Amino acid sequence: MTRTTSVLISAMGGLALLTACESAHPPAAPTYAEFLSTHKADYPATMEVYMDRALVAQATPQSPIRICLQQQRGRLYVDGKVAADWPVSTGKPGKETPTGTFPILEKKKKHFSDTWGTIVDENDICVVAVANARVDKVPKGGEFLGAKMENWQRLTPGGVGIHTGKVRCHTQNSQGCIRTPAFVAETLYDITEVGSTVSISQEPEPAWPGITTPAAP
Repeated sequence: MTRTTSVLISAMGGLALLTACESAHPPAAPTYAEFLSTHKADYPATMEVYMDRALVAQATPQSPIRICLQQQRGRLYVDGKVAADWPVSTGKPGKETPTGTFPILEKKKKHFSDTWGTIVDENDICVVAVANARVDKVPKGGEFLGAKMENWQRLTPGGVGIHTGKVRCHTQNSQGCIRTPAFVAETLYDITEVGSTVSISQEPEPAWPGITTPAAP
């Protein structure tokens, strides 16, 4: 069964389902705590996106963006609250997404990778489906076609960034970048500026409300 991303937007005490999965989902609650409760059986391995429209509207270029590699989720915080929570696909084994806090170095609404793409021959027939321009050779008369990456936000000089891309549920399958659902990638692009920071960690950030704190003895 094909699974697509669902976007749940919280506003005025209600939720709107922007795009639906083929399977029916239980009604989602308008708070982040209830979103987590609704998905306690499958979170973080859910393709649904939580977004509080009112909080997102208050986001600034300084609002924290957190990416958790272990969970394959991204989160936007506003005033210490989760304004958005979405699925991502990060670097696969051997092409791991680096951890740390990174300033956004470059932004482009439409970007084509100068490293990853495909190679076609002189007849426009694909000869290398997943090509690395630094390694794979282009045949005479052929061409390297960089992968399309909309809402591109570069985090490292080496080419790791956040961009619109195909996200597979709880799966690390990129070449190192942070693939993000189109709606979320566009939202983040509109909020940030060059110099805004994105923090990437293996484990959930301490501020995440889903972390259970043991009761004091």
